[in-house]
Amino acid sequence: MSRVAYYLHFCTPLHIGERGIGQEETREFAPADTLFSALCTMWRMLYGVDSLLSDLLERYQSAGREPFWLTSAFPFAGAVRFYPKPLRPPQDSQEKAKRWKSIRWLSEGALERYLRGEPLTLEPSFDTRFGERRMLLQEGAVLITPEEYNALQPFWDYERDDLCVYRDAIVPRVTLDRITNASQIWQFGEVHFTQGCGLWFGVEYADGSFQERLEACLRALGDSGLGGERGAGRGLFTFERRDWRIAEPSDANAMLTLAPWLPADDQQRDWLRADGSAYELVLKRGWIGSPEARNLRRKEVWMVAEGAVLAHPPEFRLGQLANLAPDIAPHPVYRYGYAFPLGVKRS
Repeated sequence: MSRVAYYLHFCTPLHIGERGIGQEETREFAPADTLFSALCTMWRMLYGVDSLLSDLLERYQSAGREPFWLTSAFPFAGAVRFYPKPLRPPQDSQEKAKRWKSIRWLSEGALERYLRGEPLTLEPSFDTRFGERRMLLQEGAVLITPEEYNALQPFWDYERDDLCVYRDAIVPRVTLDRITNASQIWQFGEVHFTQGCGLWFGVEYADGSFQERLEACLRALGDSGLGGERGAGRGLFTFERRDWRIAEPSDANAMLTLAPWLPADDQQRDWLRADGSAYELVLKRGWIGSPEARNLRRKEVWMVAEGAVLAHPPEFRLGQLANLAPDIAPHPVYRYGYAFPLGVKRS
């Protein structure tokens, strides 16, 4: 199996729907199930319905035939990739555990130290050549290592004296009543990425022959847009492929998932209750995207969010592709729910 990272450079603002009133809430990342659904839509457009079912979706129903696994799409700045904060804090001290709650993203260097069970620096360290180097950036949401500080300087907002990978914006919109023509203002949330920043996601190919077709789908997705308000030009991007390697401990006894996870059976659900596991649940819902059922909503499901730490050695094929079609839907509607595991060494 081979790993590849895809970097999405957005030409327009991005809106990934979040629970809230209207559309003012937005995520600054794209969950793996959102990515998978968008790629399936492009697969159908390029290769047809029969190919989508037989060449892609049906392969996930047989263990050992899965073509690839996805991570969610997380922010990056230049050469520095960011990952979701592991939901189990480091074991250094209780005080560090309190400060851990405000962190949202870990740089790759910081994550590798976490995976190995090494101490992490949260307080600023002082270097006489460069002055104070803060490890907590982007208003305390991003944790980096001292070695990555200089690489992030091109993305520094000197007015705020802080790192700026992305900014959230609330944009006022106006809608007109179809009968009375009365106007009404509503709010729309979107994410703006600094130049040289964007989202990246990883793919583990179990079958390398799928890479060409997946990249064709990704190219088509960039032209049509990812997320909401695509008709208004939101979510357009270009992409590039880069090597992706992350150092995982050889003696890992736990795992961190980089994708939302839907346990496939009672045994997998029991891992959530095991000593050392830490997780959050997120409610997944939304509209069906196919032309035959565009007016229907898929069934809701609770999934284990990215960043969950499970007290079980890492392995792929954990999870399921769940059919969440409503009873009146003319075809299956799948939600991607496979974990993307990284090994964690826990004492």
